[in-house]
Amino acid sequence: MDDSGPLVSFEWTADYAIGVAEIDRERQQLFALARHLHQAMVFGKGKEILASLLASLLDCADSHFAHEEQLLERIAYPRLAEHRRQHEELRGRVLEMQRREKEGETTMTIELAQFLTGWLERHVGGSDLQIREYLQKAGAAFRTTSLCRSRV
Repeated sequence: MDDSGPLVSFEWTADYAIGVAEIDRERQQLFALARHLHQAMVFGKGKEILASLLASLLDCADSHFAHEEQLLERIAYPRLAEHRRQHEELRGRVLEMQRREKEGETTMTIELAQFLTGWLERHVGGSDLQIREYLQKAGAAFRTTSLCRSRV
């Protein structure tokens, strides 16, 4: 596989940060999972990591979405319903792929990579940046420690 595809060029940068450290760290983890998938595919190991990657992606996304949605509720974000819908899009797609993988299908790594890259680009590179703009306009500053309780 050629490693000049979108997952290599679509890396986390500070330009994607919304300015809430915990949220930004969690979003970086989503990018790290996309890179991990890409690297596995480059080395012909995509099928081998598919099940664990889908599980990690779902766990990471669920945790991040809960934290982010708590923040959006606290700041009365006007686009919360649409933001939740986008979160559910990723969650639903990953759950559907988990079901397919459990039924024996392992040929969806390219499909997952394309979906995940596109979703990150649209959501993190679009919708999440609107949150940053909203926070900046509102002059809101939030302490990351007050976002949620630890699940540990």
